[in-house]
Amino acid sequence: MISILNDLEFMDAQVHKNIAIIPLKTPANYGFDVITLKKGFELGLVEVKECETSTVNTLVVKNNAVTPLLLVDGEEIIGGDQNRIVNATILIEAKSEMKVPVNCTEHGRWGYKHEFKHSNYMANYRTRSAKIRASIANGDEQGAVWDAIDVLENSRDFSSPTQAMSESYDNAKVDLSEFADAFDIKKGQSGVVVLVDGEMKGFEIFLNSDVYGQYHEKIIKSYLIDAEINDSVFTIDIDVIKDRISKALDSKVKKSKNNGLESRFDFKNDEGMGTLYTFQDELMHLSYFTGAEDSPNSDSPNVNVDYDDITT
Repeated sequence: MISILNDLEFMDAQVHKNIAIIPLKTPANYGFDVITLKKGFELGLVEVKECETSTVNTLVVKNNAVTPLLLVDGEEIIGGDQNRIVNATILIEAKSEMKVPVNCTEHGRWGYKHEFKHSNYMANYRTRSAKIRASIANGDEQGAVWDAIDVLENSRDFSSPTQAMSESYDNAKVDLSEFADAFDIKKGQSGVVVLVDGEMKGFEIFLNSDVYGQYHEKIIKSYLIDAEINDSVFTIDIDVIKDRISKALDSKVKKSKNNGLESRFDFKNDEGMGTLYTFQDELMHLSYFTGAEDSPNSDSPNVNVDYDDITT
């Protein structure tokens, strides 16, 4: 499927308790200029607002930068009438404004709180996994997101007054913070594989190491918050991990509707599902999640969708 990832480099694994990550390095470090949502907010170059008539699943994003704005699938924006997550990786043209598809991550609030700002979190593993499965199966993405956040709260024995995903993260901040030092970014790292008890949960790759570095901690925490942390001992079979990733990258794909400058491709195999986003025929973002059992109220991974071969 993705020939440019044939030489994907697996760096030394990092282990803390029953969680392990394997840093990934791609053979190419793509240098086309983008600004991330976090940087855009920090520099005052990005504006996010409700639509003229507020709606749950759409926000208006204005990119005042001279470079395209990168929004990453699952990253959260808090404020407005409800907290939201971006529901696809999107590249917004420089000096432009567009309506962006989002999902609500705060089911119990519909009323203005404050201007939108960037969140320190992105959607947790179960939520992202459930959302992509619903999307590929043409199901109810918003319902899948709300169900997954309910599962998150129940699993952590925590209840937010407004069912806000970000508050579950805040409640777990102490538990998650100890992993920040254990899982540091390696030079040239542009992606990561995450394992729990030695089992691969998913992997993520970005266009270059600079962009990946801005999402590293959020991605790690998005898996940790769903994991049952313990001191169990496990082994990492790197050959098995490489084989599973190779099979995922050899999957057939289905081109899906894009929202901005990017091209989107959904892919699946017997072990999981993922999305690939490209720009100018180069990798921009890829994510893959394993395990149907991790997605509440999800359909079988063998959804009835026709897939084709693609070489990027």
